[in-house]
Amino acid sequence: MHSVLKYRNEAGYTLMEALFQLVIMSIFLHFIILFFYWKLPIERQLQDYYATEWELFAIDLQALLVEVEDFSVLMGDRAISFTNERGEINIGQHNYVIRKQVYSAGHITLFTNVSSVIFTHDGYELNVEVTMLDGSKRERSFAIGIRQE
Repeated sequence: MHSVLKYRNEAGYTLMEALFQLVIMSIFLHFIILFFYWKLPIERQLQDYYATEWELFAIDLQALLVEVEDFSVLMGDRAISFTNERGEINIGQHNYVIRKQVYSAGHITLFTNVSSVIFTHDGYELNVEVTMLDGSKRERSFAIGIRQE
């Protein structure tokens, strides 16, 4: 047993091992830098999530208002009601969301984080003012396509 311990390699840390670890570390550093360059544009795109949600709400609401019968604003400008080919639709604020109900049933969330909403109707135009929970305000006008029979 003494002979096994006597022939042990005690050369220590070699130059080749140091260079190999330096190459591996530089590869990992490049991947880390590339990751942050990739992450930055994606963060910019997703930075204002509520702007994207607002645009989707606007598209959904405009699609619902294409061919409308019996349009009215309810509950002191807090909700709207109209009839289209899908049936009688009510859109209004419930807690912190703007929701859609068909025949006064269901709960389809259209927009979230809403502090207050005001619907104003003027002829063939609907104006929606939304105050978000963070205090920011969003406003959009929608064309109402009244069905002529």
